[in-house]
Amino acid sequence: MIDSYEELIPEYISKEEFFRFGLEKTIYISDHKVKEGWEDLKAKIKANKPLFMRGVKDAVGNQLFYEFYARVLKNQQVKKDPSNTQAPTKIIEELSGYKKSKDLRNYQLSFIFGRSRNILCFNAPWNIVYTPNILDPIMGIDAKGDLSTEYKKIFQGHCIEKFKPYINEFNEMMTNTHFLRETDEYIHSLYDNSMHNRSAVDKFVDTLREEISPIKI
Repeated sequence: MIDSYEELIPEYISKEEFFRFGLEKTIYISDHKVKEGWEDLKAKIKANKPLFMRGVKDAVGNQLFYEFYARVLKNQQVKKDPSNTQAPTKIIEELSGYKKSKDLRNYQLSFIFGRSRNILCFNAPWNIVYTPNILDPIMGIDAKGDLSTEYKKIFQGHCIEKFKPYINEFNEMMTNTHFLRETDEYIHSLYDNSMHNRSAVDKFVDTLREEISPIKI
């Protein structure tokens, strides 16, 4: 198979240099600001303050997520982000000091570990970065091929080392016995409720399991 990206890069820059450029030119929130923002996020969840998540395509799925957060995390104020990037954009602008429209050109917001329907990950300053647009062919949602796979692995490994304490804490929260029991009880209640469409519940449960899965370290 001929990969156009793999054909282009060696002509002008080595793969290693391109990868190094990607790691170095990505804009990360500083560690002390990550700590500050992470503590603030946990406090907002606990205090039942308004928070946003990236929406799913169907209204039923969004509503099931709202109910999940209300029941399991006791936060009744979770809503779909109006643009699917508004809340995290505000977070990285405030904590990094960079605004795309003012300080940056040809950068885009990226979620390092995805899980953007998980309110912890969608709003976590350790999961949000600005990446150069030139990386989109190997970082974007439609990116495929060995080059993309290799860089994503290197990039996520780099970020795991950079933000390991916060990722470990997130993993502990997602594997906490009480959290998992509450999650299972909520899922069982959906199947016991005859008002819910079975296929819609199946789809929601599959998505939820992905969103609350721990990050592999």
